[in-house]
Amino acid sequence: MLAMLPVLLSILLCFPSLLLHSKGEYVPQEAQFLERLHLPATGPESIAFDAAGGGPYTGISDGRILKYVNASVGFQEFAITSPNRSKELCVGNGGVALDYVCGRPFGLGFHHQTGNLYIADAYHGLMVVGPDGGVATQLANAADGVPFGFTNALDIDTNTGMVYFVDYSSQFSVNEFTASLQANDMTGRLMKYNPESKELTVLLGGLGGAAGMAVSKDGSFILITEAITKRIRKFWMEGPKATTWEILKEFTVRPANIKRNAEGDFWVAFLVGDETGSCPSQQQSPGLRITGDGLILEAISLDTKGSISEVAVYDGKMYIGSPFLHFVDVYAWASKSDQK
Repeated sequence: MLAMLPVLLSILLCFPSLLLHSKGEYVPQEAQFLERLHLPATGPESIAFDAAGGGPYTGISDGRILKYVNASVGFQEFAITSPNRSKELCVGNGGVALDYVCGRPFGLGFHHQTGNLYIADAYHGLMVVGPDGGVATQLANAADGVPFGFTNALDIDTNTGMVYFVDYSSQFSVNEFTASLQANDMTGRLMKYNPESKELTVLLGGLGGAAGMAVSKDGSFILITEAITKRIRKFWMEGPKATTWEILKEFTVRPANIKRNAEGDFWVAFLVGDETGSCPSQQQSPGLRITGDGLILEAISLDTKGSISEVAVYDGKMYIGSPFLHFVDVYAWASKSDQK
């Protein structure tokens, strides 16, 4: 993404090792590197696993969603998001001029009961593809008459099957990321899609760069990362606070994706420093594990050189996503029970 190159170059010079949060400095633990899973193009922004443990699945900058098979085979094509995609033009390209034609899958999430993979494509909106992959079907590209500007992240409530997703902005596209920061854009939205009724509902507007979201294990709330306002919002879906929100945590650096692990904690990845991409006054940890109440449980230090967008923990391993890198790095991670 050419518009983001100045930000990227500055980030690469500021490899994160320490995060300064609202209550002081938190010293990170060094994660144990295991392996690097190479990709045919850049951009494994988000990571997902199917119900059988297959994967990781990830989207890349040339518009494909790939599935990792094994060390011998590597990644194979699983799905595409653009019905008009040209294999000759798109494979391995990832150029800005072809983004709409090729598609750009960002957020991924499986509905484990049906095997369907839901996709937040930056250009084509909310989409879904069946267990066998192929060409994804568009479910929505606008809400309440307002088109999506940059569909960015999603999660699925495993208890109800509802699909929740965020639009980063209704005014700026993925290639206008820097402009959205400079404009202090507050047009992001949180939405709910009902797969049975096909109903789409806007739950919350006025988000400052909705970068990621995750549903709590019991489905009572959603955490939303906002890249522009450098904070996490907590939106209540059940209980006495239902339909209200609160600021859960504020940072000096911009959060990217947020991902819930099997135990119910949340991993937050951090992407950039400020509007110009310059280093923050204190270097940052690339990932934090927090509770639903905002308590920091763990910070990590990684060997991965460059900006990351997601920390996804699955089956004792930590998978690192990034919109800029040609690979997914894998680290060892011990659960809380293992750490006792």
